[in-house]
Amino acid sequence: MRHKNTKVFIDGEVLMAPHFSGIGHYTLELLKAVDLQIKNDKSLDVSLIVSWRNIKKAQDLGFNNIKLVRSPFSQKISNKLKTFNIQPPLDLFFGRGIYIFPNFSSCPLISSKSIPFIYDTSYNKYPEYTEPKNRKFLNTQVTKSIKRASVIATISKSSRNDINELYKPNKPIEIFYPAINQSVFYKRSQNEIKSIKDKYGITGDYILFVGNIEPRKNLKNLLLAYEKLANDIKSKYPLLIVGAKGWLDDEINSIIIRLKSQGDFIQQPNSYIKDEDLPAIYSGAKIFIYPSLYEGFGIPPLEAMACGTPVITSDNSSIPEAVGDAAITVNARSAFEITNNITKLIIDKKLQRELIAKGYEQINNFSWNKSAIDFILELKLL
Repeated sequence: MRHKNTKVFIDGEVLMAPHFSGIGHYTLELLKAVDLQIKNDKSLDVSLIVSWRNIKKAQDLGFNNIKLVRSPFSQKISNKLKTFNIQPPLDLFFGRGIYIFPNFSSCPLISSKSIPFIYDTSYNKYPEYTEPKNRKFLNTQVTKSIKRASVIATISKSSRNDINELYKPNKPIEIFYPAINQSVFYKRSQNEIKSIKDKYGITGDYILFVGNIEPRKNLKNLLLAYEKLANDIKSKYPLLIVGAKGWLDDEINSIIIRLKSQGDFIQQPNSYIKDEDLPAIYSGAKIFIYPSLYEGFGIPPLEAMACGTPVITSDNSSIPEAVGDAAITVNARSAFEITNNITKLIIDKKLQRELIAKGYEQINNFSWNKSAIDFILELKLL
C-alpha cells in the first residue's frame, strides 16, 4: 500500500457540459465528497483535467482540495483522436499516477494505473435504445477501457454482473454507489411548490415522470398506461412529463399529441426545469413513476423518495437494488400492470404513507461520503 503522494488525475470534461447528464451529476457529487475526505490526507495529490477554455467553469465547481490542470486537447479533439485510435498516452503530459475516467472511455497510458467508470452496458445489451453512432463509439471505447483498466468502477451489482457477462474481464470490478444529496432533495413547502409550479406553467396535482424523452425510459408505455386510467383519475391527476429531448422521440411525441387531442390530461413545463427547481417538482407530485426498461442504477426514484413522494418503478436491471421494498415495482413492458398499480396507489392512502416512510429509510442506505471513502481506499490499494 502506498502512503506518500499518490498522484491522481481525473478526466473532468463530463463536468463541463451545459446541462449535466446523470453521469455528470454522479461525478460531481462523488468528487465533492472526495474533496472533503482528502482535506487532511496528504498522501493523495488529486487533480481534475479540463480544457483551457473550461478552467473558469471548473473553478466555479468549488473544489478546495482538488487541483485543476489543463488538458492538452479539447473534448471534441480528444474524441476524434479516440475514434481514429491515434490518441497519445495521457501520462506523457502529466506524469505517472492513477488516471480516473468517469465517462466510459479512457485514454492510453504508458506507465500509469487506470480506473474507467462503466455505468451500464445498455449500448450492447439493448442496442435498440442507443443511437447508432453512440453505440458504435461505446462498444469500441469500452472494450479498450476495460483492457487498459487496473480496476473497473461501476455503480451497482446489476451493472457489475452485466460487465462480467459481456466482457469477462480478468480484473476487479468495484462498486461505488450513487446517493442522494439530502441537503438538496427534501420535501419542500407548499409555498415553494406553488411558486415553482407557477414558474413553469404547471397547474393542479399531477403524476410525475422525469427522464429523457428516449426509448429506454419507456415513456411510450407509460403514456399508453395513463390513457387507460379511469377518467376521474386523469382529470384530477394529469401526467406531468419532465425531460430533455432525447432521440427516436417522434412516436412518443405523436402519442402525446393524440392524447391531448382526445382530452387526456398531459402537462409539460413551459421551459427546461433547472436542477435547483426539481426537488419542488418532485415534492408536488402525487406519485412518481419511473418505468425505465434498463438502468445502471436509477437515481430519480430515490430523489422522489427524498422529497416524500411514493414511487412506482420497474422490476428490471438495477432498479430493485436501488429502491428495495420502498417502491411498487412493475413489469415495465406491461401497460396493463402500470395502469393497475397507478390506480391502486392513487386510491390506497395507507399504501402511500407506507411507501413514503420506507422511502425515507431507503435513501439512507446510500451515502456519497461512504462511496468517497471506498473510492479513496481503492486508490490507496493500487
